[in-house]
Amino acid sequence: MPKAPRHTPPRQDWRRYAETARKPRSAASLGDMMRRCNRDAWNKTYRAQVSSEYWEDECQEFSFMDLPRRTRFIRHAVATLILLPLALITAMSLCDQLTHASGSLNILFSIPVWYALMGAAVWVVLGSSRLFTSSLLYLYVLGHELTHALAVICSRGSIHAFKADLDGGYIQTDKNNIFISLSPYFLPLWAMLWGLVWGVTYLFWPTVTCQALLYSGLGFWWCFHLFWTAWIIPKDQPDLADNGTFFSLILVYFANLLLFLALLRLFNAVSLHRFLADCIHNAEKLWDVLRDLAMLAAGLFL
Repeated sequence: MPKAPRHTPPRQDWRRYAETARKPRSAASLGDMMRRCNRDAWNKTYRAQVSSEYWEDECQEFSFMDLPRRTRFIRHAVATLILLPLALITAMSLCDQLTHASGSLNILFSIPVWYALMGAAVWVVLGSSRLFTSSLLYLYVLGHELTHALAVICSRGSIHAFKADLDGGYIQTDKNNIFISLSPYFLPLWAMLWGLVWGVTYLFWPTVTCQALLYSGLGFWWCFHLFWTAWIIPKDQPDLADNGTFFSLILVYFANLLLFLALLRLFNAVSLHRFLADCIHNAEKLWDVLRDLAMLAAGLFL
């Protein structure tokens, strides 16, 4: 395994291990083969879920508690006083925008929204069938590690090793920061690649078929990203713990809200002008609630 130069900071690893097993196949009917494939995929996913609770890091010499007390206090303060209110205001404003959009049949049954919902429905069917779970799990592991790697490149770091399969996934790099650690949790890599490829294709081939593939693929891969992100976060993830679990979760939640807003704007389902107006209105309501709570607490304890 390649090693980083000695003058570089300690390498950071992201690892996930999953046991795999092969079962002998025998001649059977089509129904028996489908049921056997379904059972094998579910067994693989179950083993991956159990063993994914630990993302081991053999070279890790840093944790959140190793940060200076002042830095830890600043991160908690930023998460509590800035990121959390912004996330609440953004979520409330998005709900208001979706309420306004649902009242307009033109937006609800527009081509982007309709095809995106069809793509999301395809993901629901595939995810609930468990037939392709092992393949989808591999795509998630590959996308997770590729996102880490792209974040390292964007941060002008070097990658010394890369692996992604059902047996395990990790990268080794000489640089680590908040963006590198948390990028897979809010950047839907496959949705971004799909949108890039079909967006460019649509510029040269503006047909209904290309448009349908673009929006349905975005809906499918966005649901793919949300499902596996929600699945992996409850596991014991050093990516989250090393930067402060509370700070990381609030930042990931807020970033996903902003990306969801960008997706809705791409579908022409929200208006940025109305969204900003709703943000101001909801900020005023949140401030009034906090002020009333502060006055109530002051009346009880003073």
